[in-house]
Amino acid sequence: MFKSSAWSAIVLIAITAPAMAMSPGGGEHFPFGHPGRGSGPVHVIHIRALDTLRFDPSRIVVTRGETVKFVVTNAGKLAHEFVIGDAAEQAAHEKEMQAAPGMSMQHDVNGISLPPGQTRDLVWTFTRDGVVEYACHIPGHFAAGMVGKIYIEPPGRHG
Repeated sequence: MFKSSAWSAIVLIAITAPAMAMSPGGGEHFPFGHPGRGSGPVHVIHIRALDTLRFDPSRIVVTRGETVKFVVTNAGKLAHEFVIGDAAEQAAHEKEMQAAPGMSMQHDVNGISLPPGQTRDLVWTFTRDGVVEYACHIPGHFAAGMVGKIYIEPPGRHG
């Protein structure tokens, strides 16, 4: 019986693992979109994280359905983050970072850590109109205003 159950579990994992690997976000769901694949047309947006605790630019407009490659450069000497999320996601991440300030973002599909002087990419597909934020949650940075807005508009609205 045990051998049969173990074999069934192995077969189930072998069948479902490739599908899970191919699904955007590896199973994480966000109301505003999901990690993009980077294949096909991609809108590239360059952002700088500054030691003045600001992002440049601080306002971005994208089109619903569009895949965006954010190329984020930490132009300063302080560590920063770039986290995409709605207000609830940002509040949750801020709380996590206050509880564990040195926590790694390697498992967060909607954010990247930015060591001083480094440039990293985050590819995202936006699926719903509205406004989301990108923010840094290194302790004190979000409270000081290190946050920008992404305006997601319907196709054909901006050019």
